[in-house]
Amino acid sequence: MTIIEDALGYNPSGRTDEDGLFKTVAVTETEFEYYSDVKGDAYSWNFLTYDSAAGDTIGLIKNTSDSKELHIDSITISSDTETVFTIHLPTTEVTPTGTSVTGVNLNTRSVKVAPATAITDETNNTQGTIIFQTEIQAAGAPYEKLYSGALIIGQNKSIAIDIVADIAAFNLTIEGHFTPNREVFS
Repeated sequence: MTIIEDALGYNPSGRTDEDGLFKTVAVTETEFEYYSDVKGDAYSWNFLTYDSAAGDTIGLIKNTSDSKELHIDSITISSDTETVFTIHLPTTEVTPTGTSVTGVNLNTRSVKVAPATAITDETNNTQGTIIFQTEIQAAGAPYEKLYSGALIIGQNKSIAIDIVADIAAFNLTIEGHFTPNREVFS
């Protein structure tokens, strides 16, 4: 019989069966799920629709945390008009201006508030590096861009979504989670 112990010599029933097999149970979850479940640090921002003019920034999120990175997991958008939308990183540090949007904590057990400023009809940013642009080809057809946390917004940095056409209504939801700042490799 083999006995398995951890580095401290603890053996939580770590015995193999008569065939020499060690049985374990594992739960696999995404980082997004982990930061929602264990840390209470996953949020959804639902931007309020308005009659937007061509070129408007319909949604902007600025990470205001001094110790956490904002990982964008998904962006879902639709509009009442065929149009192009652009996801970009504003050129400078933005002082957001417009209508506030509250991030909803996705863990209803948590009372944490998102360390971010989110704005719809944002008017104080300059379009910077475009990281994604696509066309909504049919009115009302939703489009979802999955980043799975790979798009990371650092301290005092922002992500913005601009709409090209003059539209009367849209739906925009951004989901993301916060993690402690990590080392950046060059």
